[in-house]
Amino acid sequence: MEEVIESPPLWERVYSSGAFFPLAFLLGLLLSVFEPITRFISGKDISDSIWPYAYRTLTWTMSLRDNILFFTVSMSILFFITFVVLQRQLKGQENQRWANGVGLLLIGFLVGFIVLFFALDSFYLRGAFLLLPTLYGFLLLSILLMVGGFPHIPRGSKPFQVTKHMLHIAGVFFAAWLVMPGIPALIGMAPSPPPAPFIGYGAEPGPFATSVSIHPYPVPQEVEEIRADAEKDIEFSVYLTLPLLPEDTLNQSIPLAVLTHGWGYPTYEEYTDWIAHLSAKGMAVAFIQYPSHLNPEVSDDFVATDQFGASNWPHHQYRAKAFEAAFDELERVALHENRSAEVDAVLGDHTIDPSHLWLGGHSLGGAYVFLSLYESMERRWGNETLFLDFESPWTRPSHLGLQPNMSRLPNTTMVHIAQGIDDMSVDACYSVHHQAMFSMLPQEHVLFIELQSDLYGFPRLVGSHYLPTDSVHDTLADWGVYRRIDAQADWVVARSRGDIYTEYWAYEHLINTPLLTNMGQWSDGVDVLPLLIHHEALSLNDKFARCNN
Repeated sequence: MEEVIESPPLWERVYSSGAFFPLAFLLGLLLSVFEPITRFISGKDISDSIWPYAYRTLTWTMSLRDNILFFTVSMSILFFITFVVLQRQLKGQENQRWANGVGLLLIGFLVGFIVLFFALDSFYLRGAFLLLPTLYGFLLLSILLMVGGFPHIPRGSKPFQVTKHMLHIAGVFFAAWLVMPGIPALIGMAPSPPPAPFIGYGAEPGPFATSVSIHPYPVPQEVEEIRADAEKDIEFSVYLTLPLLPEDTLNQSIPLAVLTHGWGYPTYEEYTDWIAHLSAKGMAVAFIQYPSHLNPEVSDDFVATDQFGASNWPHHQYRAKAFEAAFDELERVALHENRSAEVDAVLGDHTIDPSHLWLGGHSLGGAYVFLSLYESMERRWGNETLFLDFESPWTRPSHLGLQPNMSRLPNTTMVHIAQGIDDMSVDACYSVHHQAMFSMLPQEHVLFIELQSDLYGFPRLVGSHYLPTDSVHDTLADWGVYRRIDAQADWVVARSRGDIYTEYWAYEHLINTPLLTNMGQWSDGVDVLPLLIHHEALSLNDKFARCNN
């Protein structure tokens, strides 16, 4: 009787074949990009698909910056383990086949993450993050050495073997290349940036403590009907932060500030640092959430335009309706005589006076300072004092019905339009065109400010799009963003109190003087690159000549 030999299971055949290791590598590579690919296939655009990884990249890097000792100790332990494995190999004890398979899977996983990192670095990060590629390099180097041993090309090897060893050598050199830039930072040789200002503008928010209350507003029905699922769970609200004023405070009223967030980022917790610097100076700060994800009907003959800093997308009109509802709610809960109990409990006999007004925002919310300005001018707010702060602003509405009445701007209006020089999310031409909208004001009051990147020491200072958010609150933000915010708030509050001395001091920090542009020094005494100030950038500066096209 003929003996029947059963074929081994597929996984055993793959495990014992020459394809096992390449498949392990490819599986690791696919796992590293599985999330963005899945999100892209589900219908999200490239930016939304990569965003979770981008945010984790930011979180990991900030954590590494704050825990260099832990990072150094961990990498030392990893290299000790690598040394032990290499010693075993030198004694002729080969790794188990499954162990090398796991190693190649991890290598594939790391390679995918490294590719994603460099893609992000090219389009967003611009060299800001140093330790994350260093970490990837350490991990890759250790795993390559444990799997492949010391780099070498055996004599008399076949072409396939030579190729394999050449790839191993190239991988080791690439991993070392990733590691090397981070070594000065790890051993403390790189100059450190200046600490946040200890006193004065940019220091810890003060002098007042603050209290916050949340006031949902009714989203207009026509806006509610076109809200996308991404924001269905959000109860759009006005977050009102108030200073806790001593009972003996002489002034009976405080100024109003209105802050708006970036596109798709209605997260109060990402702007609390900004809000604290405003409210602790003695201002009522309204953080307005507005819908980003909308699906309005767009006719087939609609022609989208985005020029001169403005666009005609219908989304602007629907968001403007939400702005109107939010401003109505703000008036109801904070400005009327029968204001909310939460506001009454905090302010007591004090009132909020919107004739002294600060308006600001970030990214799309920066451009929507124009919507806040429209609503404010219609309500006759800001007629005594007005400061407008645009941080990395995107496209504003071009619709005629949404243009603010510029004739109502007080002569003393001041404007800061600020942007990181390596902002890869929003083109600088938007800021340049926004600046041109205020040509009726004295040019010394309307500044386009560029935050330069300075990669001299560690941590690197990079003028990115996200500097005004809590997640990217670093030294560059302390000196280039929050120091200005402090001075802006002090100027508005001083004017509301009739304090001409503080008003003058703040004013000198808000116009083109060294008090504004100085950014401190690295630990070795080298000056951090200063802020760049542009007056009438659209018409007078060759740097932005392309913005006229």
